[in-house]
Amino acid sequence: MKVSPIYVNNLSGYCVKPMPQGVLRISSLENDNNISDLSGMPYFYPVTFSGLANSSKLRLLFSYGLPCMYSGITMIDPKVLSRMQKSQLFSKPASEVLTALEPYHDSFIGMEAKVIELIRDRASVHPEKTIKELLQEVEPIYRRRLRKKQAPIFHELIELSHSLPEYYQRRFNILMQETNNKLNERPVIIPFSSYEFKYRLGKIKEDILKTNNTKAKKVMNKLIKESKRFSNSTNANTIENQKKVVDFLDIILKTSVLKDNVDLRNLIDVSKSRLTKEEIIVPFSRKSFIYDLAKLIEGLDEKTQEKFILTAQKLPTSQECFSAYVLKIAAESPDKIGHRIIWPSLASVEHILPRANGGPNELFNYGGATTRTNSDRKNIDFIVQMKRVPETRQYTQKYLDRLIELYHQGVFKKINLSPRYITDFANSIYEQSRHTLNLDLSKLYNQSA
Repeated sequence: MKVSPIYVNNLSGYCVKPMPQGVLRISSLENDNNISDLSGMPYFYPVTFSGLANSSKLRLLFSYGLPCMYSGITMIDPKVLSRMQKSQLFSKPASEVLTALEPYHDSFIGMEAKVIELIRDRASVHPEKTIKELLQEVEPIYRRRLRKKQAPIFHELIELSHSLPEYYQRRFNILMQETNNKLNERPVIIPFSSYEFKYRLGKIKEDILKTNNTKAKKVMNKLIKESKRFSNSTNANTIENQKKVVDFLDIILKTSVLKDNVDLRNLIDVSKSRLTKEEIIVPFSRKSFIYDLAKLIEGLDEKTQEKFILTAQKLPTSQECFSAYVLKIAAESPDKIGHRIIWPSLASVEHILPRANGGPNELFNYGGATTRTNSDRKNIDFIVQMKRVPETRQYTQKYLDRLIELYHQGVFKKINLSPRYITDFANSIYEQSRHTLNLDLSKLYNQSA
């Protein structure tokens, strides 16, 4: 039996809706962890206006195998990843990593599932090697495969460049020569960019903030603060200042808990080499190439610029091309590789009505979604999301059914979470779907469910 959603009156704090015959009601606030038999009575639904200002209650459910409301896969509790990183699991033999990941086999899809199978295949031959070592072994194979996909697109760009004015053609040829060196792992001279440095430092900070290391977070904040002393441009008048800033950042790093962080160490070392105009090996980056190309053709007419950029954007990304994905993660530290594999499947709190659209930080507006689907949705209206992901209809019901299971198993009582969250979730989905998605709550009232 499908139970109609319960509308909440925001003025009185209560709403009254006749209950279908035989349906039980959730009791009042004083006893809100019980369900009482009041068949045929009006449905009084109390609402607390203080609400839960954070998502701590929902996060407690993440360890009980909640399915993602958009993809249906069983989400991984972020605490699992934290424990793995704390034990330095990803620096251990691949056989140990695979054993630790096995309980979450069904949580991996797409590129992550494919790379785990690749690691499993290689580990059957070399179980003692780390996941990074195994990926680096096969990296040349996937590099060749990726180059075959990139080559026609670069050729198309070269053909387009033949119609450019001589000045732009010279600059394009230099860019392609640098690109060819990067693709073939030959050393190049890359000018230092304070903007790029700050961007990369910010990305590293994002990774650090996902950990529970307070000291590491403080170090990152200090590094970010000091990096603001960089001059925006690099020339004869500013280069000495930039060298001093990098040297000071190096001192901070060497004396901190992050001294062994591979990403930070690499950023500092490469920056020093770029400031002294040393030749260094820089991996090819699709994003950097498109950025450099866009800067190069800025003075051309819009139609020509559009042709170049649209052509360059056909270069394979790590999201759509497995070879590009393997190359990208093979260059990372073991801990970063593990994080990249697990991150898309981690449980996260989803705002049913996005915050940017006025959605409150209250429990009734929360659902559970993987970090990947949560990130993909962004601020998209729920109606649009349902069109983008038609399976949302069945997966929100799957999410609701799992909540009901946990309620009947006593989990809600154990973590002191009101079952009102279950009806709240159904109501929010009903409201944000413009009354087109009416979730079935009948199992909630079936004591034997």
